[in-house]
Amino acid sequence: MPYLRLLCSIAITPGLVALQVMSLGTTVQGQDEELAISRLSIPLAKDAKPFCASETEDGRLLAFQIDHPEGRGKLDIWFSRLENGRWSEPFNAGPQVNTGSHEADAKLSADGTVMIFLRSDDFRKSSRVYVSHFRDGSWSTGQLLGPPVSLPDTVQFGALLSKDLRRLYFSSNRPGGKGGFDVYTSDRIGSGWDQWGEPVNLGPVVNSAGDENDVAVNPEETTIILPLRRNDSLNDSVDLYISKRVNAQWTPWQNMGPRINTPGTDTCPWLGYDGRTLYLNSTWDALVGGKEGATWIWAIRHSKEF
Repeated sequence: MPYLRLLCSIAITPGLVALQVMSLGTTVQGQDEELAISRLSIPLAKDAKPFCASETEDGRLLAFQIDHPEGRGKLDIWFSRLENGRWSEPFNAGPQVNTGSHEADAKLSADGTVMIFLRSDDFRKSSRVYVSHFRDGSWSTGQLLGPPVSLPDTVQFGALLSKDLRRLYFSSNRPGGKGGFDVYTSDRIGSGWDQWGEPVNLGPVVNSAGDENDVAVNPEETTIILPLRRNDSLNDSVDLYISKRVNAQWTPWQNMGPRINTPGTDTCPWLGYDGRTLYLNSTWDALVGGKEGATWIWAIRHSKEF
């Protein structure tokens, strides 16, 4: 059966070319589900491959990673601002953040004054978590979050902060986990950024003998989403899965289904601060009735919270 979502209308949303998807034959809490699927219209070259977006709560600043010809090294962190309903020309985060190494996976705080990101010379071997602060019109020099967060000869992925900036979520292949990469949390100690509690593994319901990384978390920290390849994945590809925290326990991973996932590779999820907007990368070039192509950043806005 060809892959297809049912379309009722096409709408233009500021900064986005939006496909309005309604009445998919599924229900949420007894009501018809409504999704708006949008390809972010960032002004980049056709062959560009932006990855792993995050956005401030007011929706006016977007961060993402890209190997850009005007970058400072390998992967760099870039921004775009929403101006008069359109995304601005991307601009580099600057030399305090970007270096000759890879800088990737930038996650912005709600007010856009704090940014968590990763730095690595080779993500297959090791990577470390950094924080930068926006002060006096520029980003500060990245501050390493050392042990127990970033460990030597260990890869950290998908680091992000809770909305209150007190808890760090991240994935790591450190010793003592359930398998390859596991999801951990670490709580910030005191008012500074140099002391962190011992990371806590989210346990066997979330983590397995495989790889769990690139986690997205909602503002209430009751929903987590991450990419997995499992037996029920569409087209044997990487899909997004969701887990809910109920009575202090995480529920088993559930495939988010064809309303979200495509036959392509769906990765790099990030939940907006409204709890209803899911950003992701997909290689399915239209999400709707499309085909395999280059990856791009999409936004899916839900009528309910994820």
